[in-house]
Amino acid sequence: MNSQYILAYLAKKAKKIIITISCLIALTIGIVALTRPQVVNPKVTTSAVVSDADDCAIWIHPADAAKSIVIGTDKGKGGGLYVWNLNGEQMQFIPLHETNNVDVRPGMRIGGEAFDIAVVNLQRTKELKVYKIDPANSQLIDITTDGGIKTPELDLPYGFCLYRRPRDGAVFAIESSKIGNNANLQQYLLQDDGQGKVQGVHVRTFGNNSIADKVEGLAADDELGYVYASDETKAVRKYYADPDLNKNEPIAAFATRDGFKGDREGIGIYKCDGNTGYLLISSQDNKSVKIYRREGEKANPHQHDLLATVLTNGSKDTDGLDVTNLSAGLKFPKGFLAKHNSSGKNFVLYAWEDIAGSALKICTGQ
Repeated sequence: MNSQYILAYLAKKAKKIIITISCLIALTIGIVALTRPQVVNPKVTTSAVVSDADDCAIWIHPADAAKSIVIGTDKGKGGGLYVWNLNGEQMQFIPLHETNNVDVRPGMRIGGEAFDIAVVNLQRTKELKVYKIDPANSQLIDITTDGGIKTPELDLPYGFCLYRRPRDGAVFAIESSKIGNNANLQQYLLQDDGQGKVQGVHVRTFGNNSIADKVEGLAADDELGYVYASDETKAVRKYYADPDLNKNEPIAAFATRDGFKGDREGIGIYKCDGNTGYLLISSQDNKSVKIYRREGEKANPHQHDLLATVLTNGSKDTDGLDVTNLSAGLKFPKGFLAKHNSSGKNFVLYAWEDIAGSALKICTGQ
């Protein structure tokens, strides 16, 4: 074999090696880019509550985005429900004993009219309070039935969310207990009491004892018919939300690892066309939000793989969060994320386009 042939052979091999190394470097860079957390800064910070901020819910005004609000709970002594405008300025305070979580839903039928409502659960008295949201001034008005909505099935009310069934508009409250029967969830139908107010009826216990620790973060996907529960130190568990299906067992568990530090806490659902979008879950001890596909993976709608991690400057030790895809005026034309900030006793608002970056979709108005 002559030297010229050997040199040509070695040059060919070297070229292949260089190409292989280049591909590996590109792949590595791509993986790092995909897994590197997006870092976002807040656009708005609300004023502080008195004692212990915990959970929040976003309400977008149906006609005037400038009148949209963030509702938040103060679960400590001297606490209650707060309402802030999108500049973070307090608009209303309702004193209540040991509030925990709050949620909102549009279009509940009461007395022949449709109202947007906010509902909060109370720990000490084991009850729910229902408020209609007045579109004229974005204020909360108590419309709880005179006898109250008691939840004796819960030893210590903890997590809470609402679910609105698409086929008939029925609204349900779903709750967890911090102690006692905390391996299951409780569900209540909210309905007109005939006097223009709202009463509640217990309709099921579900979960089949699947909760291993305890659940505070809860969120229901109305369109897809699921409820998600943050089993704090273990996983996010997925169930069917409609009690008429008589399916009380868990469907799936995910977010078992994925870099969570501390508890899995608040859950929010960012919605896009075709029942797609994102599930956002608070990782409590590292000021981050973990993001998963709402629709699941192509081969399995109940498989939710980690898609992205977002580090949220300005908020830490987060319990509750909420997110919307709806335009909310000049500050948040693409929607926003509201997130609890324990150290500041307040809530912090982030623009969705900052969270999305180049990796996630922007689905405003869908």
